[in-house]
Amino acid sequence: MHAISAGPSEAGIRPTFATRAFYVLRAWMQAPLDVATLCPSSPYLTRKLANRDCVRNARCVIELGPGAGGTTQGLLEFMRPDAKLLAVEKSSVFAPPLHEIQDPRLEVAIDDACSLAEIAARHECGSVDAVVSGVPFSSMPPAIAETIAQSIHQVLRPGGVFVAYQIRNHVEEFARPLFGPAETEAVPFNLPPLTLYTWTKECADQRDQENRVDCRSLV
Repeated sequence: MHAISAGPSEAGIRPTFATRAFYVLRAWMQAPLDVATLCPSSPYLTRKLANRDCVRNARCVIELGPGAGGTTQGLLEFMRPDAKLLAVEKSSVFAPPLHEIQDPRLEVAIDDACSLAEIAARHECGSVDAVVSGVPFSSMPPAIAETIAQSIHQVLRPGGVFVAYQIRNHVEEFARPLFGPAETEAVPFNLPPLTLYTWTKECADQRDQENRVDCRSLV
């Protein structure tokens, strides 16, 4: 396991769609169950994920399963100049394209999301405002999926937001006992079509709606 910190000197350099597609195919050939799709995320999906108040206003966002970095680039586009984005990717195949994203706000950890609490502490994330996840809950053993869901709940601050984009609805099985019912939104303009699931971690006073983060999509 290791971490990559993006360099500030060339902020804005990003891998092309063709480059990302190459790495997605390569990762799928090595570990097909760990890769949700053969096609990189569409611009429509990345904007749906990133153009939200919970991303715009966040000081710290964790991304799980960034793959070749399409969604990572989208999140950075909308995040504050002083924010931090920690991208946690299990497959080392995706290290090169993620490393190409030169932005001082980005840190990349090639590590397992099951150890999310330890990873967040190691990167001094502090209070995590949002977790955005593309890891395929439908293709992992239930015990691992449950551990990841619990880890996400653990690192999020009260009022923090968990957003998952998934082909199937298995994520609800593991997140609902921790977060309650999800808000859902279809994303038809992606290959394959996906559903966004959004949860807000309850505050100490569950009725204090003012302490919640508004994570409704603005697009």
